[in-house]
Amino acid sequence: MMFPGIRRGSDSLMARRPDSLIHGLDDKPRALTLAALGLQHFMVAAPNLAIVVMICRAAGVDAAAAEGVLSFSLIALAIATLVQCSRRLGSGYFIVSCNSGIYLSASLAAATGGLPVVCGMTLVAGIFQAFFASLLVRARRFFPNEIVALSIIIVGIEIGVIGLNRLSGAGVPGLVVGGATFFVSVVFGVFGRGRWRLYCSLLGMACGYLVYLTTGIPGPSSASDAFSSALFGLPSSAHLGLEFDVGYLLPFLFAAVAASLKTMGAVDICARINDAAWVRPEMHAIRRGVLVDGLSTTLSGLFGSTGTNSSTSSVGVSHASGATSRVIGIAVAAWMLVFALSPAFTHLVVTLPDPVVGGMLVFTGCLVIANGFQILGTVPMDMRRAGVVAFPLLVAIARVANAPLFAQLPDSVKPLMSSALAIGVFAALLVNAFLSWGNARQATVALDPGHPVGERLRQVRRILDEWNVAHNVKVRVMLTLRELLDERASSLKLAFNGCTLHIGLTRAAPAQDAQTTPDGRFFADRVSDAMAHRKRANGSSVISLCFEQ
Repeated sequence: MMFPGIRRGSDSLMARRPDSLIHGLDDKPRALTLAALGLQHFMVAAPNLAIVVMICRAAGVDAAAAEGVLSFSLIALAIATLVQCSRRLGSGYFIVSCNSGIYLSASLAAATGGLPVVCGMTLVAGIFQAFFASLLVRARRFFPNEIVALSIIIVGIEIGVIGLNRLSGAGVPGLVVGGATFFVSVVFGVFGRGRWRLYCSLLGMACGYLVYLTTGIPGPSSASDAFSSALFGLPSSAHLGLEFDVGYLLPFLFAAVAASLKTMGAVDICARINDAAWVRPEMHAIRRGVLVDGLSTTLSGLFGSTGTNSSTSSVGVSHASGATSRVIGIAVAAWMLVFALSPAFTHLVVTLPDPVVGGMLVFTGCLVIANGFQILGTVPMDMRRAGVVAFPLLVAIARVANAPLFAQLPDSVKPLMSSALAIGVFAALLVNAFLSWGNARQATVALDPGHPVGERLRQVRRILDEWNVAHNVKVRVMLTLRELLDERASSLKLAFNGCTLHIGLTRAAPAQDAQTTPDGRFFADRVSDAMAHRKRANGSSVISLCFEQ
């Protein structure tokens, strides 16, 4: 909730380029460097194409049609990446779009009705996400960081379990192939340096494929056929079609919410990487990023493919390499279009064996779970937040494990309970709403001009510590109040609803014989999320501040 007359401060004056960046946000690398960086980021996002292959197989799509699905997927991703990197249309940060495992569970369930059902429900999810982006700023309090972390952890568990099921389908040889894929990916991811670490997923897939060739496990077709395919050609559009099934609506909508939360985190990480003086989330950039992500999923559904999302792996690579220029997004999009028009490449991806895909999904699931716990580690944990995370996570794990509880539900309810992500996020929202009931905190602090500023700040700090306010918010509040507390400050009102901290500072009217000086509000304008200044009839004034946690 915002104050009347609020105006947002500008961070542009405080932005500072980190010394670790080689190619910053507005830099333009040389042509050869740009092409190499673009190819690198494409190769990082390429393993996610295995998700499309798995869904196509579950939907009974033949190999020729699956190649067309992959080509159209890459075209949709190229468009989405270009728009996402645009300063006017997207978030303005270098973020690569990729096919997302967030939609994997819902898409596999819908695949029983055929690929058109998957595409139709993906289209609905994308439209819902675009609509959700318009409500994001106001709805932020209902999606605190603990729910963001929970949704990401559940997605990782779902991806990992699906991967285990896929690699175990071929018996012991399948476990060996999947285990080799997973083990090599982990080894290069942990012990690798430079490019070896960047390409750990691809190296794991390559090693797993070599082991697969020695086991004699029957596969879709021989990868050698890819070399006999045309190097370039137009993709087939025979797979295009849309169908809708309301029974799968809830899992796709909750997947869209989870995708929105993940994109919020990706944009926030990019803002921190590109600004050494970062102090707060850029909600308008986040809103545009989520909107583009929703439109990307909508376009992917129209093109006959699966749901998309921001590639956090690519964000990590850009941080590690020191290259965050948004121009790199053009190079990535160009490489996506090149490979989209290459039947040899799409055929090679389509022929990936199930055990290799399964091992890759287990590795991806572990990374996603780790990312979720990293976000959870930034949350100041108390009993209320622990309840918001623990019970929904338990329910989601029970759904993944097919607990007998869900078999006893009425048949009319079972389709709504088919996704662990949907159940977990829905339960978390209910628990958060229930435990937050009456949890709003308020306090009024009388400011004695005779007391030193440091003593008054310590009093406010003790209140914020009691309320478990996030550390970065406390730092911003202290910086702002140190600037605003002077001999005219008479009282301070604090209100905290678990997500947003509101501060109202009352300042007495200046003495008649006192020289009027302008209020110093340099930091207050820039480190607060919103600010308003209102004068009263008696000459006093109230400065209203808002801090998002």
